[in-house]
Order: sequence, then C-alpha cells, then structure tokens
Amino acid sequence: MADSDLAEAALRLCRKRGAEQADALLIQQQEKAVSVFNQKVQLSGANETTRMIIRVFYDHRGAVIHGNVATEELLETLVNQVLTSLQFTSQDKYLGSAESSETGTDAPLELFDERLAQLPLNRVEEIALAAEQKIKEQDQRTENLITTSLQVQSQTVTLRTSAGFSGSYKHTLATLVANAAMDEPDQKNLGTANTVTRSLDGLDLAKTAERTLRQLTRLVGDRPAPAGQFPILFAPSSARTIASMLLQMCSGPATLFIETLSLGKAGDAVCSPRVTLVDDATRKNGIGSAPFDHEGVKPARKVIIEKGVLKDYLLNSYYGRSLRRSSTGNAVANGDARFGVRHTNAFIETGDVDPKDILADVKRGLLVTRFLSPAMTLSMNFTQAVEGFWIEDGKVSYPVRAAAIAAPLRSMLEGIVAVGKDLDPDAAVASPTLLVNKMNVSSLM
Repeated sequence: MADSDLAEAALRLCRKRGAEQADALLIQQQEKAVSVFNQKVQLSGANETTRMIIRVFYDHRGAVIHGNVATEELLETLVNQVLTSLQFTSQDKYLGSAESSETGTDAPLELFDERLAQLPLNRVEEIALAAEQKIKEQDQRTENLITTSLQVQSQTVTLRTSAGFSGSYKHTLATLVANAAMDEPDQKNLGTANTVTRSLDGLDLAKTAERTLRQLTRLVGDRPAPAGQFPILFAPSSARTIASMLLQMCSGPATLFIETLSLGKAGDAVCSPRVTLVDDATRKNGIGSAPFDHEGVKPARKVIIEKGVLKDYLLNSYYGRSLRRSSTGNAVANGDARFGVRHTNAFIETGDVDPKDILADVKRGLLVTRFLSPAMTLSMNFTQAVEGFWIEDGKVSYPVRAAAIAAPLRSMLEGIVAVGKDLDPDAAVASPTLLVNKMNVSSLM
C-alpha cells in the first residue's frame, strides 16, 4: 500500500470508529549510519522505518499514538488503541485539529538532495574515514585518538487530516560528528565539532576538522577568572543559546511564563532594543524548513521580538486557541494530543558592529564561547557555568576553563549593549556576537 493510501486508510478507520476529527502523519525514513575509529569502521548499517502518528478528537477530548506500520492490519490495531485511550482523557475546549483556513503548503524549499539520498553505505563509510584523516593531517598529535560518525537520513513526510488537508514532501539530512584528543600528558581537552546539512556538497570535511582542532586546543594555559562584576561578551557559539532561551520563553506553554517572570507580554519591551529575533520557516535549504508543520499549517517568516518588543509567539493550534491567536505553523507531533511547539530557522538579526571592535571596547571582561550547564531553565535569575577567555584591555588574555556568570534575567536581557555583524544563519538557531554590560563572574576552578 502506498504511503498516501496508508494515511487515508487511517483517517477512514478513525472516522468510521466515531472520531469527530483525526490527523494521520506518516514518516517513512531511510537511514545510513557509520562510526569509525583509528581508520577502521566500528559500526555501519542501514535501516528503513515507517512510522505513523495518529491523533483523534471527540467531544473536546484528544488522544495521540505513535507506531510502526506496514500493513492495514497493524494500522487497525493502532487506531483501536488510540480510540480506546480517548475515553480516559479529560475534556479541553481548546483541543482539535488545525483550522482549515490556516492550512496550506509553501513553495518548494529545496530540502531534498537526490545525491545524498542515494549515497551507498560504502560511500558513507569512505566519507567518515576521510573526515578522520583530515583531522590527523592537520595535527599529527591526534593520531589514533579520533572518532568520527556520519548519519545520513532521507524522509518522506505525508499528512492527511479530516479537515481536508493533504500534503507530502521529501527531505534529506546529514550529520557529521568528529571528536579528537591529543596523546600528550598535559593535554586533557577533548575537541568536538559537528556539521549538519541537507546536501552532499554541504559536508565540508576540512572545515569540520579545523573546528574540531580549534576546540581541542582552546583551553591550553587556562587560568581562573577574577571574581566581580564585568562585561560579558558572548561569541556566536554561545549567543545562540541565548536565542534558544528567548524562543523557549515565547513558545507554546511557556508564553504564560513570561508574565510570571515579570518580563511582560505581547506588545511589551522584554529585552534590549538592539535585539530582533526572527523565526523563518520559509528559508530555502534551511535545517528547520518545511512546506507545512505537523498539523498542516503553512509556514511563515515571523518576527518574534522586534527591537526589544515582544511581537509574536511561536504557536500550534492548541496554544493559538488558548491565547485567542492563530497558529504560527510551529506544531510538532509528540506524545501529547495538544502537540508541541518548536522553532524552525531562528536567529537574532545581525547588528552593525564588527565583533573585533566590540572586543576592543571591553577593558576587562569574559568572552564566553561555550555553556557548560546541561540545560538553560527559565527562572528569574540567569545563572550558568561557562568556559571562554579572559579579556584585558580589549584583547584576549588567557583561557578560562570554568566560571559561573549570573544576573537577574531581565537585567541580563536589557543589558545587551552591542550586537555584532557576524551572524552565520545556517544553523537551526543562530546569533551574532552579543555584549552584556555587566554580570557577576566567579571562578569554578
């Protein structure tokens, strides 16, 4: 049975068994994965899966189920299970499929690379081995201490809804991860880097090797950071985490949390006027792009924060209804009948200052290159463990292996006094260099 027929069959079964509304999301995936060490393939394999997500609604109740399906018999079992679970759920007036007026598809977004999709497993192995070799060529001290892995995915996503939406698209994704260490007694660092791309040409092995080695040698000669209040300069690699935090605050269930944190609501200033945050699902070849979300809502380019003012939220249909707004096309299927909310291609807009000039204006401060904390939770205070470099008289002085930075969240967001013009928008979340006027710094060494 064709994928579209399987999705249609799921809808027919759901309506036949009494569901008022139903969505059937089918994801067919082909994956090849390779891991190599010391110029030898350690793991190599390929698999195919067909996964169905069925969501049903009746009398303001909702249920969702995930499962691997290949036949109508397995599909019928899945439908029976989700409808049985429906009777044990609570009523919620905001539950339901996306409004038909909001659904639709975007123009082709160049998400599929035929060459990458057809890459044979032996070629995936060769690329992973070549990536390891590139690192060794650039620094012989890493010999026999390198691991690389390459994962290549090709998906066909098909969505059918009882509201009449019907859509399908293909996309590819390759993820290359490299790790390296050095065989030296005083060198205890680990260098790691990853490249995520939708095309075969996007697998730049030399660039990945260069970033891995830069990470490997970043903390040689490290010293503790001084304690006190200092300016904090966030490099793009760490500033993107601040962008992620802002997205989290403006997404789905967290939207009410913004007011709890006394940050404000739509129409209020929530951070520095130098900050504009955008989520753009229409970017061609974007890592987070798609012609429709998991409810069939057409994507759009959305300005979430404009010059410090909160303009919009990231919403799916459920949270849109609860806030009396429309879905923004950011729905993602999960184990909750409300579905989740996720960003697509998000970034803080580039500023007009060269990051070298921003650095030169910092007399004493900390350049943060990486967050060490496992997660950034929303709270009244921004407190994180970081690593980076100490700045003296506008120049990088020495590496800092571990320090704590802290400030009230609102003060930190309002204290962004400079935004660099070094934005690299290729990542799913990106930011240029950001300078915060002052935060508390203490050493963790």
